Amino acid sequence: MSRLQYKSRNQKNPYTSSWTIKEAVLIRVWSFCWSLLYKYSPKKMGNYWRIFLLKLFGAKVDWDVFLYPSSKIYVPWLLKIESKSCLGPYSEVYNLGQVNIKKRVTISQYTYICNGTHDMSDLKSPLMIGVINIANDVFIGAKAFVLPGICIEEYAVIGACAVVTKDVKAYDIVGGNPAKFIKKRVING
Repeated sequence: MSRLQYKSRNQKNPYTSSWTIKEAVLIRVWSFCWSLLYKYSPKKMGNYWRIFLLKLFGAKVDWDVFLYPSSKIYVPWLLKIESKSCLGPYSEVYNLGQVNIKKRVTISQYTYICNGTHDMSDLKSPLMIGVINIANDVFIGAKAFVLPGICIEEYAVIGACAVVTKDVKAYDIVGGNPAKFIKKRVING
């Protein structure tokens, strides 16, 4: 948790938001656009439209990524997705802090990338965020859960339903809850 920081030091109590009014309004406008314009766009033909919408809201997304219409991004301006990466069906990027997805990353169906938590040692339960970095050529299996502030290094594989609570080293294959090292990934050819 040492990589996490408070979203705002000024949160008065557990019932107040750590978001500015501008941020809160933009999040709701984006949510409305996602519901009407993103979610119901055609799978293939609508991909450029989904990328355009994300860019319109400040995301840094390369034009050759693939985003399933059912994929969900919470805060577009805190998202960066690079070339040939994919957000699978019903995957969710709950990016209360910055999420960086490098090249050729596959995020499978129903995966949950969670970049926010609360400091439970404080009665105000302030929001804490980090930066999630997912390096080149990572594969994240279906229904995996990635916690805030995690770094997943290149060519790593996250098994289906894994809960990633610690950084994952390059070429490591991990699985389980919490995710543990299984073996090294060997790439032939």
